[in-house]
Amino acid sequence: MPTLADLRPRTGSRLTCSSSVWASGRASRFAQTVLFLALSLSVVQSSAAQIALDMAHEQVAVSVTDRFVAGKTAVADWQSSQAQIEFDGVVAQGFSSAESLSGSVRIQRAGTWSPWHPLYIVRSVTDDAFLAGYYGDEVFANARVEIHFEEQGPGTHDINVIAAGVFDRRLDELAPEDRPGALAKSAAFANGPSTVVPPTLVTRTEWNASAFIGTPSPLSSSAYSNMTFHHAAGFTATTLEDGKAQVKAIQDFHQNGRGWSDIGYQFVIDRGGNVYQGRPFLDNSTTLEAVPELSLGAHVGGANTGNIGICLLGCYHPPEGSSCVDQITTEALDSYITMFAYLGEAYNIPVNSETLKGHRDLSATSCPGDNNYALLPSIRTEAVQLQQFGSARPDDFFIEPNAPNPFTGETTVRYYLQQDGQVNVTVYDLAGRVVAHLVDSFQEGPRWYRTTFDATDLPAGLYFYQVRVDGFSGEIFRDARALVHVK
Repeated sequence: MPTLADLRPRTGSRLTCSSSVWASGRASRFAQTVLFLALSLSVVQSSAAQIALDMAHEQVAVSVTDRFVAGKTAVADWQSSQAQIEFDGVVAQGFSSAESLSGSVRIQRAGTWSPWHPLYIVRSVTDDAFLAGYYGDEVFANARVEIHFEEQGPGTHDINVIAAGVFDRRLDELAPEDRPGALAKSAAFANGPSTVVPPTLVTRTEWNASAFIGTPSPLSSSAYSNMTFHHAAGFTATTLEDGKAQVKAIQDFHQNGRGWSDIGYQFVIDRGGNVYQGRPFLDNSTTLEAVPELSLGAHVGGANTGNIGICLLGCYHPPEGSSCVDQITTEALDSYITMFAYLGEAYNIPVNSETLKGHRDLSATSCPGDNNYALLPSIRTEAVQLQQFGSARPDDFFIEPNAPNPFTGETTVRYYLQQDGQVNVTVYDLAGRVVAHLVDSFQEGPRWYRTTFDATDLPAGLYFYQVRVDGFSGEIFRDARALVHVK
């Protein structure tokens, strides 16, 4: 067990060092039994969905070996199974609502433990998620790890580690032997001009990104080939302000806790549908419309070349517990579909099950979470439809024809708001009776929105949906379209 003199963690976001109130094995452990009985997770299973596993070359199962409270300090320890690969770093993810969290790690091989090493901890801006990491110069083989955490302040005693893994930095970010200056511009829009208008991009300058460490490598020396859907398993954000802070926090950990040159993803999307630039563009573009030359990421171990990674903020894997039950918002879903449609069109990547995957299709992880993974077939379908019919940004309010139409069961309605307003989307039958209220909320423009009409319990026939927008001075837009429900 480390003493406080051993635990001097490098400071990360929202990290403060705890002070020891227990000494030389004589600390009171009267609460230990209660804490073990209250333990919600004692072993991390191999299906974990966490962002931590985006950064590990091998997941290790960890189990609690000690928990106790001494005064205002709560202590918890986890030990891992033996890693099967050589490694020089350790990463873990969990949740803690305590005001102060600190930690350390040590590695055992041949029955001998290394000294304790401080963990670099970065905490989420909006929820209780945290990431913890350590890397050094020594390479370990046939080894296991012990992770030690201390909490202080209100909300202590609830620390939960939900994933842990090890990594070998010698395997990181392997670039092509030649550096040809990125994908040629002539490869963009190989099938003609763009029909898809990409979302507005929150640039690295806007979210105050730290500089790339070293020199970025091209995403591919020939062609881009894949797109991968991730989730952050925490680090949620809906507003632009929170989103900027969360992307910055993830970059902080990727660089300082994991030892990467930059944030691992090419793009990040928050729950409000805002799209953030991740890794730098090699041609210094500032918009997606410019078809930027993308740099190599670090989001899927062994499958990064030619692979565009997009991470969704939030946690979407209910098997992980009550902290991971998010459902994707309509705003985020619309941005994802638009991004995949545009990137596929711009970089000549066919959108299908072989090219657009979830992280779990490429690595031993449940990322992007069950709630997101189930949506991939419909995301592929809608992205292809968007490429076929286009998404030109109108000069005024606009309603798209619902798709599919005719439809059985469910159909999607998309509309464009030129400005902010109170939006009401209502479905009527032929007699003018209201059969469904789809939207009744204030929404911001200019941007596209989508909603779903479920007619499963309604008879087949002709219906109408109306979009009405009210501003400060009254109604500013009203239009309607027909839709056909078949059974």
